[in-house]
Parts: sequence; structure tokens; C-alpha cells
Amino acid sequence: MNKWKMVLLTGSLFIILSACSNANADQADTVTLQLGHALTEGTPASDLIEDMAAEVEEKTDGRIVFDIYPNSLLGSETEMLEQVQLGAMDSAAIMVGSMQALDMRMAIEDLPYMWKDIDHARAAYKGEFGEYLADIMAEQGMTKIGYLEWGYRHITNNRGPIVEPRDMDGLNIRVAETKLRVDAFEQMGAMPTVMAFSEVYGVLQQGAIDAQENPLANIVLPKLYEVQDYFSLTGHFYNTVMLVVKTDVWEEISSEDQEIILAEAERIQEEVNAKNDEQQEAYIQELKSQGMQVNEDVNIETFREQMLPVYEKWEEDVFGEEMMDVYRKASGW
Repeated sequence: MNKWKMVLLTGSLFIILSACSNANADQADTVTLQLGHALTEGTPASDLIEDMAAEVEEKTDGRIVFDIYPNSLLGSETEMLEQVQLGAMDSAAIMVGSMQALDMRMAIEDLPYMWKDIDHARAAYKGEFGEYLADIMAEQGMTKIGYLEWGYRHITNNRGPIVEPRDMDGLNIRVAETKLRVDAFEQMGAMPTVMAFSEVYGVLQQGAIDAQENPLANIVLPKLYEVQDYFSLTGHFYNTVMLVVKTDVWEEISSEDQEIILAEAERIQEEVNAKNDEQQEAYIQELKSQGMQVNEDVNIETFREQMLPVYEKWEEDVFGEEMMDVYRKASGW
């Protein structure tokens, strides 16, 4: 081999190695965040998480990519939380109340009739109350990047309208697996049955339970009107979803890209609120058109008064005065 061929071969190898090196560098510069959630696809929160992911990828020139797994594909909310904590997942969108699996203080979101109105609820999560919850999750190695509204929960059943607390007496109602929700429904006189949401339609169809409670989207989209006759606008719990990233992973992201993620999370928070407002009446009309008897006349004040012993018990046993004072300041009551 003459010296010119050797020079050409050496140059070609150098170009190939340089290209491989650059490709590896490009790959190293991309952070892929696996994000799981349990939200129903087609709801504003689920759809806008997808939108956030697309905008973040575009605005960071592909440096940050969210790989999203909706609808509990990666497990229950508790299982996903544990995976984030252990580093098996990078990110998640989890109901605040479900986070009590890691710290019982997060159960505070399960207090019934917490907020005087929707404006106080939304303002609380943007303010000191929201930061208080974020600080608790920071202790668990998770950084809050935003909140998304899941909404007020309401009761459907096959027995009759829910107007006064006495209408709950002996009602066999499905609830999520949280101790505070069980306490709240027992205080109302109901008989709460804990089960996964995936089982609810079939159990209602069989008549094994009388009732269930969920936000409007999670009543309309799964077509619970096919197995329930009555809908009452009780608004007894208000749920939010916290978007979190494992802190070790978050700290590897540049401050510039962190700001882009935070800005997008804030944007979709506002858009979820707006879409929820727009869709509420449409959802109620859909229930009516499907033959459900809709009751909007619920005595909220009486229900809340009956719940006060639950507040006292949980403040003493779990939340403490400091946390409850932060809540009370924001509540509007």
C-alpha cells in the first residue's frame, strides 16, 4: 500500500470516528423522561400532557423528550410513585391524594368540601398551599414541575338524588383506596367499598354496589350512565394532579431547559382549567341526553358541617396545626 492510499485510509477512518463521536455526543445531550399517569385518555389533563411534551421537545431542539405512558400502563399511581422514587421511572403525573402512599400528609386533598369555590381551589395550588405540598414531595426525592386540575368529584347511584346527608345513609359506594375518603363517606352515613376504578363498571352493572364518585370526565367517557340512573352535583372532593420529576434527573437538566419545562407546565395548567370550565355543561347535557336524572340542588353547607369532625380528627392525628393553618388561609371559608 503506497503512502497516498495510507493517508486516504487514515483520513477516512478519522472522519468515521468523528461522526460516531458526534452521534454519541448528540445522544448524550438528549434527556428522555419516561412519564406515567393514570388519567383517562381524551380528558383535558391527559391530552395537554401530550401537548406539553411536544412543545418541550420542539423548544429544546430535541434535548428533552417525554416518553408518555397514559391510563395506568406502568401500574397504579402508588406503583408509579414507587418507581419514580426508586429511579425506575423519571417522571409521573399523580393525584395529590394518592401521594399519601409516601407521606400521609398528602391525604389532605381528600378532605371533603375543602374550598369555598373553584377560584379559591385554583389559587391555593398556585400559592403557599401548593408549595407546601411540593416541599413534602421534595423530601421524597421528587421535584414538582406543575399541577393539573382533575376537578370536583360527584356521586352517581341507582337509588335516587343526593340532596342532604341523610340521602347517603346506607349507600354502598365505591371509593378509591384512601383512609380519609373512607372516613368521610362513613361520616356521611354511607358504606364505602374500596376497589380499583377498572372494576367499577362491571360491579355497578352486576348491582353489587349502589354508587360511585368521580369527576365528570371520568363519568362520561367510561359511559357510567349505562349502569347508573342518578347523577348529583355533590362536588365533595376537589382533585389535582402533581407533575413531578425525580430530583436527581431534574438536576441533570440545564437551567435553560428547566425553565422551558416549567413554562410549558404552567401553560397547560391554565389551559386545563379553561377546558374543564368549557366542558362541564357539555358533560352534564350528555348525561341528561343519555337518560340520567341530574340533580344540581345539593345542600353543600349541611354536608360540610357534617364533615367537621373528620377535619378535627385528621388535623390532630396526621396534618398538624401548621399545615391546616396554611390550608385554612387559602380555603375561603
